[in-house]
Amino acid sequence: MDKNNLPWQLANQYVRIVDDRQFDEAEAIMWPDFTQHGPGFGAESRQVFIDNLEFLRQYSRTFHLIGSQFGEWDGDTYNGETYCIASHFYVKHEVEHKMDMGIRYQETIEIRDGVAKYLKRDLNVVWTEDRPLGGK
Repeated sequence: MDKNNLPWQLANQYVRIVDDRQFDEAEAIMWPDFTQHGPGFGAESRQVFIDNLEFLRQYSRTFHLIGSQFGEWDGDTYNGETYCIASHFYVKHEVEHKMDMGIRYQETIEIRDGVAKYLKRDLNVVWTEDRPLGGK
């Protein structure tokens, strides 16, 4: 196992799970004691996090693009940061809109019994933009 590739692999699995709305698959990449906090919300367990993802169903679709990633391993614990642009699409007054968020995830990954999963993935929202699509 190449530990240096694990943060990238987990981040890719995370965005696929969210964008494909396969929320229950998050169990494969998060420990039961996983936590996440962000502006105005928090989850103190993996199950609460998965339940909170239902909020995304108000959008017709989402699209997450992973950017830079930085971090370090200390034994079997990784602390790092992943940059992401998260796009959320919806219709308002019969016009499609897109709400983008520039996110810096502050994350901890732990390897337990040879398996790497997220222990924490907090959101630091750097910016948001909400606008109609199609130049209207």
